[in-house]
Amino acid sequence: MHSRRLLFLLSSARENGNAEQLARKAAESLPDGTVAEWVNLERYRGAVFKDLRHSLGGYTQPLSPELWDLAQRTVSADELVFVAPVYWYGLPANAVSYLEHWSHWLRITELRFRERMRGKVLSLVTSHSSEEDDAVAQPLLKSLQLSADYMEMHWRGALIGHGNTPGQVLQDTRAVTTARDFLVRPVVVAKTEAA
Repeated sequence: MHSRRLLFLLSSARENGNAEQLARKAAESLPDGTVAEWVNLERYRGAVFKDLRHSLGGYTQPLSPELWDLAQRTVSADELVFVAPVYWYGLPANAVSYLEHWSHWLRITELRFRERMRGKVLSLVTSHSSEEDDAVAQPLLKSLQLSADYMEMHWRGALIGHGNTPGQVLQDTRAVTTARDFLVRPVVVAKTEAA
């Protein structure tokens, strides 16, 4: 029997910010034997994505060793957990860049990216400074939910916390309580309907 593997994709420009602290709180409930890997996407910021889908020759350059390693970690996980604060109503730049690289990975035959991503779970742990209104997180949620649908992945949903200064999210009782079962509750399989 294979251990469940979660890949936590840290994408804040701040170390140990509110989203990360909330994600680590949620990870405390993972059962023994679960493999939790934490990857800081800031490490890959220099790997700028170039869209060569329609260029002569397309993607002919091999991936750098760092990006190949990240792609392998991605396809080896059972669940991808984006750990991302709300930045200007969307994902931080390094998380967007990571998703952009999927366009290249989809075209690497030996990676079998689409085939290996199908059926995995995608989720989000996020935080924002608005005290009550979670509407500010909706564009970010929708972006990831649609990405999951496109890749035929399952969408767990989002764990949303409120906090401005680091550590403030841990005073959000509702978010901390929800964190206890967020990563262990069953995933409801449903596709997003177009509006």
